[in-house]
Amino acid sequence: MNHLVRTLASLPKGVNNRLMTLHLPLPRGKQATLISAYAPTKTNPDEVKDKFYKDLNALLSSVKRTDRLILLGNFNARVGSDHSAWVGIIGKNGIGKCNSNGLLLLKTLAVHDLTITNTIFRLPNRKKTSWMHPCSKHWHLIDYIIVRRKDRQDVRVTKAMLSADCWTDHRLIISKLNFYIKPKRRPPGNKAVMKRINISKLWNPNTATSLAEDLDNQLSELQLEGNAEKDWESFRDIVHSSALKVLGPSHRKQQDWFDENDDEIKALLAEKHCLHRAYQNDLSSIAKKNAFNNTRRTVQSKLRKMQDSWLSAKADEIQKFADRNDTKRFYEALRSLYGPQPSGSFPLLDLYGVTLITEKTRILQRWAEHFQFVLNQSSSINEAIDRMPQVDINHSLDAPPTNTETQQAISQLSSGKAPGSDAIPAEVYKDDGTVLVDKLTLLFQSFWNQGSLPQEFKDAPIVHLYKRKGNRQVCDNHRGISLLSIAGKILARVLLNRLTDHLEQGLLPETQCGFRKERSTVDMIFAARQLQEKCQEQNRELYTTFVDLTKAFDTVSCEGHVEVWVP
Repeated sequence: MNHLVRTLASLPKGVNNRLMTLHLPLPRGKQATLISAYAPTKTNPDEVKDKFYKDLNALLSSVKRTDRLILLGNFNARVGSDHSAWVGIIGKNGIGKCNSNGLLLLKTLAVHDLTITNTIFRLPNRKKTSWMHPCSKHWHLIDYIIVRRKDRQDVRVTKAMLSADCWTDHRLIISKLNFYIKPKRRPPGNKAVMKRINISKLWNPNTATSLAEDLDNQLSELQLEGNAEKDWESFRDIVHSSALKVLGPSHRKQQDWFDENDDEIKALLAEKHCLHRAYQNDLSSIAKKNAFNNTRRTVQSKLRKMQDSWLSAKADEIQKFADRNDTKRFYEALRSLYGPQPSGSFPLLDLYGVTLITEKTRILQRWAEHFQFVLNQSSSINEAIDRMPQVDINHSLDAPPTNTETQQAISQLSSGKAPGSDAIPAEVYKDDGTVLVDKLTLLFQSFWNQGSLPQEFKDAPIVHLYKRKGNRQVCDNHRGISLLSIAGKILARVLLNRLTDHLEQGLLPETQCGFRKERSTVDMIFAARQLQEKCQEQNRELYTTFVDLTKAFDTVSCEGHVEVWVP
């Protein structure tokens, strides 16, 4: 079912502590509604039972008649085998006798014209029953899979799985149904997602050399046509395919303690399963029962020791990274241990913070609404532009990028950053490929002369990261991250280096320290401390104002950039 999770139109929804729903997309705009239920046991008060079936009845009534309905769960009820009294609800192959809980269930199913699929098929009793009574040791059927009567012909089989060892007094119930789940389709015009590259192999010098040589050989035959879109696609495909061939795709795998002890664990479980099957086939044998219980305790003890030993070794490894202040590997180790942070379409509050949105389509629309507002705020810039000093035009800024500038921009790239939709990480560009730098420079020069850029340089998929403070369902408590093409970042860095050198020629005030060479945070803290000490020595007053601008970079005026001719 894992591949179906990404196709869900909405998230699973808990109705209460006994009922939950899930919707699967079907063709022609229809859907299958799955209801998972856990009914009260027979010993519960009548009020508890009545409330459960009242809630279940309301939930069943809310499902559209055109939807496929699958009701499944532990109902703690025996419905018996009287198919003549409950025509269409119980099949001809029921088992046992009906009890009071079973009567409540049957009345509810009769109202909604539902059929218990467990009673349809002629099977041995051991494949019909799902629960063993702890006192009598008799097996009964109390777990059901239920569908609409009109969908009965689509049920191929419903049976208990004897081979599934769940270490409980219940057997796993499986049902095979014939209906087509609508596959996830790529919207028209959207390109296929390119595979991520396993850059960890670049730590091997021989692999890095092989990649550089392969890129040189492949790119040396590339001829630019003077079309920004086609030239970029040709360059991108060559670089990506070459890197994928040499380095292979990256595999997101969460480490766990049993991965490194797989063979030993299999041997232990095989012995336990063998004794368990022997005991199940002869429940009256005290010797087989004791042998199984002793082996189960031994297996559990050994598994705990394996887990504790593995976790202790991992903790020592993570502590070493923390002691060395190696934050990158520290968090990589944590992610490999606990897995990536949960992402995707978790519920969000609407713009007014009132309604909780759970449907995937509406969640995406809410994110689009949020970023549309954040990134397109109006601001007054005319007065600020008028105060800017007027200088002569620097025509050298209009020269096409050079090979040296491209090489410098590549060396300034940060490693370990997520690439854009082209899936080419910065490490591939930093792999000392001479021909790659030459071709990339020619590509930039072609873009420069044409006055156009490929669409992938302009598009930026936005992901959101929770700030770990405030309500997670509020969009403002998430930070938007744009995943830009690394090649586009290189070109942007070339432009930034030119503009920075130009502005350093006396155009920036001495009071501006942000994003300037030799004016780091440490330098400014030192300057502020010196200022405080001097004021104390001279007995002078010092007033300091601290201002934190909300979403300062997100709200920079794009119109202002155009006005001052800054890309």
